[in-house]
Amino acid sequence: MVILNKNQINKLVTMNEAIVTMKTAFVQLSKREANIPVRLSTDIPGKNATSLVMPAYLLDSPYYTVKVVSVNYSNPQKGLPLLHSSVQVFDASKGNIVATLDGESITAIRTGAVSGLATGILAKKDAKVGAIFGTGVQAKSQVEAILFVKNLEKILVFSRTKESAELFCNLIYDTFGIKASTGNKDSLKEADVICTATPSKKPLFDHSDLNLGVHINAIGSFKPHMQEIGIETVINSKVIVDNREACEVEAGDLIIPVEEKKWSFNLVHGELGQVILGEVSGRDSDDEITLFKSVGNAIQDLALANLIMKKLNHDSSK
Repeated sequence: MVILNKNQINKLVTMNEAIVTMKTAFVQLSKREANIPVRLSTDIPGKNATSLVMPAYLLDSPYYTVKVVSVNYSNPQKGLPLLHSSVQVFDASKGNIVATLDGESITAIRTGAVSGLATGILAKKDAKVGAIFGTGVQAKSQVEAILFVKNLEKILVFSRTKESAELFCNLIYDTFGIKASTGNKDSLKEADVICTATPSKKPLFDHSDLNLGVHINAIGSFKPHMQEIGIETVINSKVIVDNREACEVEAGDLIIPVEEKKWSFNLVHGELGQVILGEVSGRDSDDEITLFKSVGNAIQDLALANLIMKKLNHDSSK
């Protein structure tokens, strides 16, 4: 059985490969060629934690996957990772487990990649300034992905503390060689691309803080009570989702406006896969605000696992 840790996976998969893989996966998802049950979410009473179980199978895939995730919301204050997870890979024909993959790196790469994919499709062609809310593992891959698809000149960093924001600015500069600075209410108006990667239960910014034409990747909220994006922004955006059914159950950014009777899921413009397929339009003008809402989908884990297993099998056959 193959066992790969975080460093091995990060060396094995490039962001470019991951974005290409996500493009295929989201087309397959929108074409209903995948069997992706809504994930099982279990709250852990008294521990401020959630456990997620995410199975996935794609038609004609040699493998199926099950990802198990532990989300401990108090961990960042303790200097520990927010997420711990693993992806189990099974032979679809025989049923035996063939690999255990580090889930933290898989999640970060595939989540960053889909934001990069969405940004490449939906953001303005001449986007120059990016903004990131959050400074964890997910945030780093978000920055990597949007820098890959857009020739940005600057990244604005928003965090709960000035110290963590400054440390992340240094990390961005050291890793990607691009200018990064701590953001504020006024500077957010400069942003052409915004990524939110937090477990926030209240909106991270006011709609009045945004500039026309901004593209937003909202990837942190994955439960009905979580809300990174304010209702006014949802109302005034072209909303693209990763998967409609999953978002109707899990995306608090969209569920809360529905519950308050200020918005409807009928107003979802379409799924990202439908935009790629040309079934619905992407960006129609430089002034419209586009919002890509993703709660994360197990097809992303399976797609990346398939890529990794294909690479390993290719190397072993040499």
